[in-house]
Amino acid sequence: MNKANKKQNGSSDYTLEQYKQHYQELLQYSNIIDNKSKQLICEKVELICEFSIWGDQNNSDFFDYFFEENIADKLLKIMIRSSFKEIIIGIIQSFAILLANLTNKENVNYLLSHPVIQDLIMYNYDFTDEEIVDYYISLLKSLALRIDEDNVQLFFNQRMSLFPLLWQATKFYNHKEIMVRTAVRTIILGIMKIQNPVLKKYLTRFPFILFFVHFSCYLKHVWLEANKEVLEGNVDVKEKMDDLVDVFYFLNDIYAFCPEISHILDNSLLTYTIIPAMLGGILFQKKETLSISFTLHLTNHLINNFNTTNLSKNIILLLFSPSLQKKLCHLLEFNIGQPRSYLYSWSFRNFWDQHQDVLVSQANQLFDIQSYAFKEEACDKEIETINKALGITDNDHVLFYCKQLLLNNGQEEMSPNKIRTNLMIYLQTKDDNLLFLLLNLIKSVLMFKEKDILRICLFQEANTNIIMKERNQIIYQLLDIFLIDPSLRLCTIILTCQIIIHFINLDKLILERETINKLYEVYHYTIIKMNQMIKQNQYHEVIVSQYEIIYNKYNQNLKILKPNLDYLAFSPIIDKHDANVDLMYRQPVGLKEVAIKDLAIFFMIDLVFFQIISQEKINQNGNLQVLQKINITNSWIIGQNYEPPDGCQLLSCRISAKTIKDKLQPCTSGECFWMEDDENFIIMETQIVKKEWAHIIYHAKIKDVEVMIDRGEPRKLNVNIKISSSNSIKEQYQDVQLLFDDCTYAQKTKKHIDDTRKSNSKKSSQIIENRLTQGLQVCNEYFKSIKQQEQSQ
Repeated sequence: MNKANKKQNGSSDYTLEQYKQHYQELLQYSNIIDNKSKQLICEKVELICEFSIWGDQNNSDFFDYFFEENIADKLLKIMIRSSFKEIIIGIIQSFAILLANLTNKENVNYLLSHPVIQDLIMYNYDFTDEEIVDYYISLLKSLALRIDEDNVQLFFNQRMSLFPLLWQATKFYNHKEIMVRTAVRTIILGIMKIQNPVLKKYLTRFPFILFFVHFSCYLKHVWLEANKEVLEGNVDVKEKMDDLVDVFYFLNDIYAFCPEISHILDNSLLTYTIIPAMLGGILFQKKETLSISFTLHLTNHLINNFNTTNLSKNIILLLFSPSLQKKLCHLLEFNIGQPRSYLYSWSFRNFWDQHQDVLVSQANQLFDIQSYAFKEEACDKEIETINKALGITDNDHVLFYCKQLLLNNGQEEMSPNKIRTNLMIYLQTKDDNLLFLLLNLIKSVLMFKEKDILRICLFQEANTNIIMKERNQIIYQLLDIFLIDPSLRLCTIILTCQIIIHFINLDKLILERETINKLYEVYHYTIIKMNQMIKQNQYHEVIVSQYEIIYNKYNQNLKILKPNLDYLAFSPIIDKHDANVDLMYRQPVGLKEVAIKDLAIFFMIDLVFFQIISQEKINQNGNLQVLQKINITNSWIIGQNYEPPDGCQLLSCRISAKTIKDKLQPCTSGECFWMEDDENFIIMETQIVKKEWAHIIYHAKIKDVEVMIDRGEPRKLNVNIKISSSNSIKEQYQDVQLLFDDCTYAQKTKKHIDDTRKSNSKKSSQIIENRLTQGLQVCNEYFKSIKQQEQSQ
């Protein structure tokens, strides 16, 4: 009905006489509603809506007539008398458009307060027709967007304790159409925002709490379905996971807009979703539980998405607390199951439609309203179970016991936490996916801001013998991961190292002799492996050319690496050698990638090793740096200005380049300079205003540069530059031509680059070999001391 925008065309298009005529014709056509009149009726309904909107914005006489003739009521009666879908949809749509476009507050309040609105909400539509569902939900959404603190009483019948709009909307929470589900969530959130004490009370008790329970059960089945489809490879993993994340955002908004219901929603999600599907998967791996991989992935998402709520705290406690109350263990192992009123497949009719008097009676109790309903055992049992599970009637619920764990009052009888035990056992698996997901979860928990939670889970300072023993056991298991052959993906190794370093830096942890022995075993194993590799010519060149890049990424910057695999974590794609997937997340292909991966693992283990022995005071010198000399030009960046080092030689030249043009900065003066440097190939231009400063046009490592004097022009130097990458299988190159003023400059530049390449290659090789020799010596000395101790005993 874009015609509603015609008001800008002038009042001649809309007159009161025309408005009255359209209405009278509508009454005439609706006397007999049949195939002949239905199209005419729909046209007149549309015109009346259009004229009403124009009148609301331009001429009050139009809405005066709307009031006097009670047109809203007439439209409803036509709809009730009609069996034609077109007429029903047309009238629903007209009311939705009116509500969306009216601007006069008096007119809006008149329409909202009209009894017709409640009748439209509660009318017995044919909801098997998807088109009717779409227009009906659109009407509810238009209404919800108009509700605020001033008019909410028009929709919430406190005398009867009913909120028809909200109650009807929640019946579509699990509709098969995503647009309908999204609209329903918008309606619910819009109403929850309203600050009204009576409404807030209604939202925290039966019957509305049925929505939380049903939605939690629905969420469990959505997860189970997604789990099955993802593991079978029958669905786009990213698309499926995005849908699940959207649900997290919806729940997050509920927590934000209506904190009064947070404890109820926590209990509902824990009891009907998380415990049976997720924690049950760790405990039992039954049919109605998630796979362990999917469980770990979703748990990580939950903790990260709800890090400002109590839900994350409670999930972490249930997962990692060493012991739980016996009553809580019973609730975990013997879940109450879903209520009989819940249906996974959408149906507008449900169990409670047969017991409306019970619903009203229960709601009335909130506001001390006397009402009567026949006692029905099935209803009473259902209500009692739900109220108990959500913590409304007593303290025998999950959230209560989690709070008691935080209080640590020591009055409850405790049992070992089987969930934590099972998770720690999974640290011994050789399943790369499973280990990555578990380590990613542990890392998220370690980064959690609530220190009291981490203290209970033994993830804080090791200030007791129990915590020290537990910590040693975890580190020992993590060190074993390095000995898995073939080695796991780099993303898994990165997380392993980060967690070990976190525990070591957390406090002055005293490692047991068994853990120290395992550390030396791992380091010795890695050194031997690297020694064998570097002696092979096919690997030696790659290691020498890549060691600096790999060292900086996986040793110097290990702490800031964030291997978030997300959707690939449990997808078959990780078993495919896809060059588009970063080497961090897949197994290597070809000699270069094998060498890069093993070198990265060596540098990470090297860092872990010296972090630990430094803590243990075994080696006071700490980690020996691989890079002994720091060249200030190493940190220069293309496009930035720097002061050239004293005594450096600059040779004037002109430059042109082919391919990867984004790597080259244009020379604005037309004249550039090649700067002599022992490690880097640098092209610059001096700044016109400040000649002592240089603007970097190109910067690359000399080891990645090959040069040749042009046969036709001896002053021209053809430069081929390899674009360094620690991940790409295919090499990328850039061709640059330097034209010097004199051929001797070209020859001098070529000689410097060739000589430096040879020198740096020998130097790099020597640094790596020295590092391996030093490491091997440290290990052999330690093993020798251990043997001497055993002999002396």
